[in-house]
Order: sequence, then structure tokens, then C-alpha cells
Amino acid sequence: METANSTHTGSHAIKRQGPQQSHNHPLRKDFFDSLSYWLDSPSLAYSSWLSEQKLKDSTKTVYMAMFGRFCQWLNEQGRRLDQLEADDIRRFLDSANPNLPQSRKARTNSGRQRQQYVRQLEKVFAHLSSLGHSGTNPGRIAGYERIGTGSDKPTRFLNREETQRVIQLIQTELDELRQEEKSTDEWLKYRDIAMIGVMIGGGLKVSHIRRLTLNCMDMVEERIDLSQPGHAHRARLLAFAVPAVKAWLSVQEQMHGRKLEPTQKIFEADRSSGFGRNSKTVTLSASSIHRRTQRFLAMAGITGERASAQTLRNTYAGLLIDGGATDDHLVDYLGLQASVTAQRLRNAYARSQLRPAGGAHLSKDH
Repeated sequence: METANSTHTGSHAIKRQGPQQSHNHPLRKDFFDSLSYWLDSPSLAYSSWLSEQKLKDSTKTVYMAMFGRFCQWLNEQGRRLDQLEADDIRRFLDSANPNLPQSRKARTNSGRQRQQYVRQLEKVFAHLSSLGHSGTNPGRIAGYERIGTGSDKPTRFLNREETQRVIQLIQTELDELRQEEKSTDEWLKYRDIAMIGVMIGGGLKVSHIRRLTLNCMDMVEERIDLSQPGHAHRARLLAFAVPAVKAWLSVQEQMHGRKLEPTQKIFEADRSSGFGRNSKTVTLSASSIHRRTQRFLAMAGITGERASAQTLRNTYAGLLIDGGATDDHLVDYLGLQASVTAQRLRNAYARSQLRPAGGAHLSKDH
């Protein structure tokens, strides 16, 4: 078993791409409202953008203070807006405000403040998209995952019986497709089964699924490599997920006449609109992934807040822990930033096993 400190060669994983500057946008009157300013001086760009919004002056003052604190946190993390993910928003919302008096420093954001942050960040990234930013909208994803609702949501794992139902459904659905000798005619089903497989059997997030490409897949080693310079992320596919992923890759190859580029998106969008012209390069939206995940889990009898991509990722971590994974393995296979996160996740999973099936699980991390 490899650890997070193992060396790895090759460059078959797609690295984070820098923002694509668009040259088709008309010149703007506001000099500060450009993608480069948003990435290099987000507080200044936000202030300029906010001044044009139809809001009360008092509201703008509050929003400026909030976004200023967010920019302060972002700078402390050594990150830019184009590197932000929904989990980062969760971490920010869970952090204490260093600008408060000493007696109140431990106080975290209220439920209303959390919702305001998520909504504002969703609007900011929607605006960045209009400026040429080609990445996802982490604010929107945070909204789908209910990161901004109320107080901190506990880490949720599927219990063992629910986990087995999902695994069994993956196998049953795949067997039915094979028995009926359906391939390209039912490609959406193959794709969605594989998508659930890489969530619960590979721990992939929605953002991973959207950017996953063919050269990330190593089906000989049965792993998915999403590593970046200085940051190992090599998701080990658990045995039950491998057949579903291999079946979908085979179907996808047939669909494209066995002519696939290394940068072919694994989870491509519905070909019913522009297939062969546009859809080959169009990926599933985050909302579509969430809807399809909830639909599949509903088939397994799992609904409510536990029916989410994040719960499947957490459950994958639980399966690794049950299999004897070390903290280094969790860091490597889940692409975590530090071993302390693996330890918190391990503790959350241990506490979850002490609760009745279906009960709440304690943690603030994942």
C-alpha cells in the first residue's frame, strides 16, 4: 500500500488549470472589474463591483466587512479565488473571527451569516464566470451541500446496512445491463452507475467528477490519480467499484469509435443535445450530479440529508478505515491537506459507530 509520501512519476493527471482569459468581452468602464484584479486583489475588486449593486449603503458596509474577513482568511491559506472549493468555504465558516475582541474570538459565524457568505460567494463566482473564469462555482456547490444552513452540520456516514444496499444496487444495476446486452443505448445508466462507484468506492467529490479525464484513470493499478504538484491524491478504487468503472469506460470508448483523447472527460454530459459537436467537451453540472446521486440513493432507500455526494465520500473513508488504512493512506487516497484532517475524520467515524443506525454523527470536518 502506498503512502502519501511515496514518489510518483508521470503526468497523467490533469493539473489545476489557471483561469482562461477571455478576449471576447467588451471593455468595461470599471478598470478594477477584471479577472486578474479579482484574483490578485479580490477585496478591491469586490468593493468596486459591490458599489454598482442596488443595495442599501448599510448592507454594502456589512458585505464589505464580511468579504474583507474572507479575503484575510484566503490570504492566510495562501489561496486565490480560482483555487477555492466548497470544502474551503466550510472550513472558513467554521473558523473563528480573528478581528473580534479577545473575549469573543472563539465565536463562529451564526446561521444567518453562513447563509449570507454562501449566497455572496455564489454571486461572486457567477460574476467571475462572466469575466472568463472557467472553473466551477464553489458557492453554488456549497449551497447544494447545505454548507450555509444553520449551525455546523455533523459528518454523515452511511451505516453498514445502507452501505451494503448501495454496493448491492451498483452490482445489480450493472448485471441487469449486461444480461440485457445493452451498451451504448443505455450509456447514461452505465455512466451514472460508475459515477456512484467513484464516490462511494473512490471518495471523489463533485468537483473531482466534473474535471476527471481519461488520463487520470489507471485501471491496471485500479486507482484514480488527481495529484497536483506537492499534493498527492491517488484514490484507490475499492473492489466493488472497479467493474462499474471499467464497464463505463468500455461503453464510452464504443460511443466514440475507440478514438478518445487523453483529455476526454470521463463523465460527459447528455449527448441528446449536440452530441458529436458540443457535448463531447461538456461535463455534467454540479446540480445534475447531485440530482443523479440523490435519485440513485433513493433507489437504495436512502433519502434526506444523508443522500449526498459528501456522505458517499465520508463512507468511502469509513470503508478504508475498516480495511486498516493508516492516516497516511487517508491523506493520499482522499487527497487531504494534512494528517490532522485524517485523524478528525477517523475520530468522527469511530464515534458514528457508537450511535444507533441512522443517528447523527459528530464532526465538523467533512
